[in-house]
Amino acid sequence: MNQSKLKIQPQPSPEKLAQQFFLIGTVDVEAVDTLKTLYILPPNCSVELDFSQVDRVNSMGLAQLLKLFELWQNRSNQIRITHVNRMIGILFKMTGLTRFLVEELAHEAASSSIQTASAAPVQAIHSSPVIANTAVSESLEIRPQPSGSSLNQQFFLNGMIDVNAVHALETLYVVPANSSVTLDFTQVQRVNSMGLAQLLKLFQHWQECHISVRVTNTNRMIGVLFKMTGLTRFLSDEQTPADSKPNAAVGNTTPTAASLAPKAVNKPISAGIQNNGDKLSLWVSAQSSQQMNGWYFFNTYLQRHLGREVHLELSHGAMIERRKKIEETNIVFTKPFEATHLMLEHGYKPLLRPIDQTDEVTLLVRNDDSRLDLKEFKGGKIVTAAQDNFVYLLGRFLLEESESSLADMEYVFSGHDIKALQMLLKGSADILFMLSDTYKGLSSLTRKMLREIDQSETAFAFHMFCVAPDYAEIGDVLAEVLLDMNQDSQGRQVLADLGVPGWIKPTQDECEMLAMLFNRYAPTH
Repeated sequence: MNQSKLKIQPQPSPEKLAQQFFLIGTVDVEAVDTLKTLYILPPNCSVELDFSQVDRVNSMGLAQLLKLFELWQNRSNQIRITHVNRMIGILFKMTGLTRFLVEELAHEAASSSIQTASAAPVQAIHSSPVIANTAVSESLEIRPQPSGSSLNQQFFLNGMIDVNAVHALETLYVVPANSSVTLDFTQVQRVNSMGLAQLLKLFQHWQECHISVRVTNTNRMIGVLFKMTGLTRFLSDEQTPADSKPNAAVGNTTPTAASLAPKAVNKPISAGIQNNGDKLSLWVSAQSSQQMNGWYFFNTYLQRHLGREVHLELSHGAMIERRKKIEETNIVFTKPFEATHLMLEHGYKPLLRPIDQTDEVTLLVRNDDSRLDLKEFKGGKIVTAAQDNFVYLLGRFLLEESESSLADMEYVFSGHDIKALQMLLKGSADILFMLSDTYKGLSSLTRKMLREIDQSETAFAFHMFCVAPDYAEIGDVLAEVLLDMNQDSQGRQVLADLGVPGWIKPTQDECEMLAMLFNRYAPTH
């Protein structure tokens, strides 16, 4: 990988107001002075930056690009970036930098990132449909549709509803009070947690203004997410029969501000945490079995950069021996609902999550099971690791949304994934809900004994780093270390061993959406 200092080469252009530059090297903290040379461009010109030889952009580089793009935007400069590689495209999308780019870039960057990904060397980063779909999604566009009355507003939505959709959705806050609004989702590809949070805010605002809301033509996965979050009450009548009867086990209540608030803590926060002198404790719930060695390398890397001894408690699958409780640990990296429980019940602070990696569920049956239609599984038994788990929640919604007759299935909670898998293979269960990353990490021999019947692509929940409240300062240092892992060769190798492209801070809206689901559906702890 080229790690050279950033160079900027101007390209010939026949027009003074059409500037083109070729960037070579790494956009990082050392690129600050180089990028400042672009501050002198005249107002009202167009700028094209060719990223074909930019190998890497880290967090500091993104911050500098953000400052530059904001300056250009204030001067009415039009910005166009071409030939970004897949990882830079992901970072641009995750950090919202795409909002400064010309309209056609979203599609172009997606195409460029796919081409670059096919040519770039693989670094043990495990791709998934979620990553691919995120890369090709387009920014949200909202087009008003002709209507005979100002009190009957209709809008056609096209693209992805995510963090980049905030500004587009803000244009809908001007709808007059006491009117009706129809949103056509025919060409909305996906909605993630940030998008759902923004839709919820918009719909609540419309309710306060006595505006009736109707959403039409949602795809299957968006319908599942609407049902999970209680937004189905806004769907048109013909789309809601599956949600008309509340499910006692899964729930069907409307989220409120109170449901997002942390619950009362009955004991002093972090009272059980032992300092062990200068030693820190790190709890890791691995995303897949392929990460196990990577986390030991990560722990060594962390100790070196924190300058303190860190005791690693690693769990995954059949590894269930625990020498201490998770809430007695200083730093944790764990599953969505477990992280949310720690934040709500024990005052843990969210730090970082993996870039562009979310927890998804795969529904599995035995390969030799002769039943092909989901209806044939009615009255059967479903096994999964735990009830207080996002995998169970998402799997149940996915199954019952596919076939309403499966709402009364028997559920068995095995305690961990390997035991659940054994129960399915031995015929003690009919269907298995398993974390998709865990399923992908199974041996080829085991996978041949299984058959997929469904898989989610929600981009909704994620593993997360959290820190105990008494260790907030350590958390700040930890976050800085993790965000800079791409700046040195050892850090990049550890990330490759983990199959993680990097880390990013979860937004407040993302955490609130997880808290809402946890409060609605997770069993009482």
